[in-house]
Amino acid sequence: MIPAAGFFLLLLPIWSIGVICLLFFGLLIFGRIPYAIGVAMSAIAGALSPLGTLSMWSVSAVSEGIKLGKLARELMEKCATDYVPLKKPSAKYDLIVLDDIDTGGEQNYDVADTVAVLTGMRVVTITRVGLDFQFSEAWETMAEHSNSCVGGRDSAKVRLTPRGSQRSMAPLVVDVCLRRTKIPDPSRNQTPAIVLRNIPSGADYCRVTEVVEHMESGDVELGRVHPASYQQRIYPNPVLPKDVPQDSWLLVLPSEVLRQDLSEKALMAHAVTTKK
Repeated sequence: MIPAAGFFLLLLPIWSIGVICLLFFGLLIFGRIPYAIGVAMSAIAGALSPLGTLSMWSVSAVSEGIKLGKLARELMEKCATDYVPLKKPSAKYDLIVLDDIDTGGEQNYDVADTVAVLTGMRVVTITRVGLDFQFSEAWETMAEHSNSCVGGRDSAKVRLTPRGSQRSMAPLVVDVCLRRTKIPDPSRNQTPAIVLRNIPSGADYCRVTEVVEHMESGDVELGRVHPASYQQRIYPNPVLPKDVPQDSWLLVLPSEVLRQDLSEKALMAHAVTTKK
């Protein structure tokens, strides 16, 4: 919010220009041409002075602010038309794909690891880069019971998100082995899957995530949501699973689609107490 005095100062150059214009044309109408010329020359000199330059910058800033505010409102209105409530998939799948999804949310533990542990599904995360969102890399995470969990990125620990690291937490030791493998571009893979896909919009506050069933016959849309991180809510409002806070939107979406509790509390049921 702009304080009243600050708003007055922003408008002062506009009012000054209006007064000068009225004075100039008024003197012309009443035949006071020398005086009108004097006013015009004074206005030109003022415009070329540092104060005049600042005034013109203020006018330009106010005008630009009005344009940006109008554009933001138009984008939000357009974004609102893209909401589609989530619906249940027609079948059960063993693969879920996070395609260009930002996984660094409010949750403490890595989303791919959490979903793999709690659902038994394979979880593929795809990273894209550049303005054209070209494929960069993809990783597949699987959770399986095994007496051996060594090699590569395999681990019996659920990784932390940046948020969890900030809270000085430790990776969670669980009762399964997490197999993590780097894979080729799976974008054209026709394996049936649930896909969470980022829809580029050009504005972070209007980011839309599409949820689809990816099948050989094509994609069936299950919904479109807008995770508004600054408001800590999701549009349209989903039915939140118990113990999943709404600001952990990336856990809310698969919890809603899969109809399963993917909360941190549910993950703790797989935690293993280690002896020091």
